[in-house]
Amino acid sequence: MSSPAPVHPADIRDVTVVVRVSNHAATVGACFDSLLGQSVGAARMEVVAVDDGSTDDSASVLGRFARDHPAVVRTGRQPIGVNPAAARNWGLSQAGGRYIIFLEGSDRLAPDALERMVTAADKNESDVVLGKPVSSDRHPVPTAMFRRSRAVTDLYDSRVYWTLSADKLFRTELLRRRGLEFPTDMADSAEMAFTAAAFVGADNISVVADEPCLIKGPPTGSALRLIDQVDRAAHMMGLVSSLVPAGPRRDHLLSRHLETELGPATGASLTGTASRDERERTAWAARDVLNTHLTPGAHALLPKPIAVRYALLASGRFAEAERMVAYETDKEQPAPRKTVENGRVFTTLPFFRDPGTGLPDELFEITDRMTVRHQLTAVRWTGSILGLDGFAFFDQLSTRDRATKVVLRERHSGAEERFSVTARRDEKLLNSKGKPRAMGRFSTRINLRQTSSGWPVAPGIWDIYLSVSFEGVTKEVRVGRERSEDVDTTGRAPVVIAPSPGSTQHELVATPFYTADGDLSIEMAERLPVPGGR
Repeated sequence: MSSPAPVHPADIRDVTVVVRVSNHAATVGACFDSLLGQSVGAARMEVVAVDDGSTDDSASVLGRFARDHPAVVRTGRQPIGVNPAAARNWGLSQAGGRYIIFLEGSDRLAPDALERMVTAADKNESDVVLGKPVSSDRHPVPTAMFRRSRAVTDLYDSRVYWTLSADKLFRTELLRRRGLEFPTDMADSAEMAFTAAAFVGADNISVVADEPCLIKGPPTGSALRLIDQVDRAAHMMGLVSSLVPAGPRRDHLLSRHLETELGPATGASLTGTASRDERERTAWAARDVLNTHLTPGAHALLPKPIAVRYALLASGRFAEAERMVAYETDKEQPAPRKTVENGRVFTTLPFFRDPGTGLPDELFEITDRMTVRHQLTAVRWTGSILGLDGFAFFDQLSTRDRATKVVLRERHSGAEERFSVTARRDEKLLNSKGKPRAMGRFSTRINLRQTSSGWPVAPGIWDIYLSVSFEGVTKEVRVGRERSEDVDTTGRAPVVIAPSPGSTQHELVATPFYTADGDLSIEMAERLPVPGGR
């Protein structure tokens, strides 16, 4: 195979598209047509195609495109029996573009995909750009990370890491600087390993999701054996542990492999396997992986049924783990009840407080997963009184035993003032599943002139929160961002609250405002009286 051609500044293109072709004679023509028709223009791109040991007519199709478009298309060939990692590495070695994207011969790009992705990378100084995919037929594609475009994405606080295919736009300089290649000793997870390392090494990751960029062809390759799926999970979690220090960031990435790779391998596919020997070998391998890589932090991030299953597997309770899988896959199973005790919420899944297994209560606790639905519906001033109306309730709990309050918290000192709310019954108020939350509406009148201490609210920036409390469970949310369309957000002049407690020459004024995120705050300040101001 030829060595890389020298690259000179005048030759540098915006993007190199590396296309791996493996028996794609029926689809690679459409793939190349989509590339040659890109709005970015032929002068700004190059296509490096590598025939990965095809036995169909792929080679002749590639040869025709190379002859017809010599300024854009270059081709190479890998012998039969070399794994896909080597093919992609050859394409990477040939890349002369500032950015590089890896496709399969069954993929296609939307007409303006490269232009939008390169523009996002340049504008946001991104090292990796994810373009929204759609399926060319009915096979699934990732969706969770493509709900909206993002100029800046936190790898450790998003679902971006849940897509580890290499069909992203990578900054070539990042790959060269970090020496990233597709590992040839990880045949079943090389693409995932490459993309994971690029994600971790990136200074910024962007998402382009306004319109589809990529039309994904059907998956290639045969399904992995269960034991190989477990090995893939082990390889990826070992890689994550080598790249990211122990702590919440590593836990976030580990949870992806625990859920997405190890989860199916130890779920219905395992219990449905006829071979007892295969079930036992897979279960023992999974036990070893869990005891090596399952950190408490990653365990806490998993869906609770999977977390319980893993606790059973890790302790060698394989029969109980199979019972847990049966529970998970029973579509007729009613939703588990919730147990609320001392401000904590537990899901009563199988083995909850089962003396035979002795699993800890913390494994079933879902307090931090309680979802507050809330909205501000009215804001009004009457003298020194700020009136707020709205609703706030837990999606998963009833509106019994209400103890909700409005909290004013000074941004710098952390000082607090708390105000009671009045519940307003509304039979039409429902949670996300259509169940009534009738006592979830509230009204409150905040007297800024007189707090519980008898004094006015002190000077400072006071952010407004709701301490939402039902059935003894409490969670705090910011007020203002979630609001109805008829809430007036027009800026207001300062409102005189009272004479200044600290100076007979000054008065205390309140100025409500909305932050850049849309949350409601109040600035309390002292000033000299404005002539005629009262």
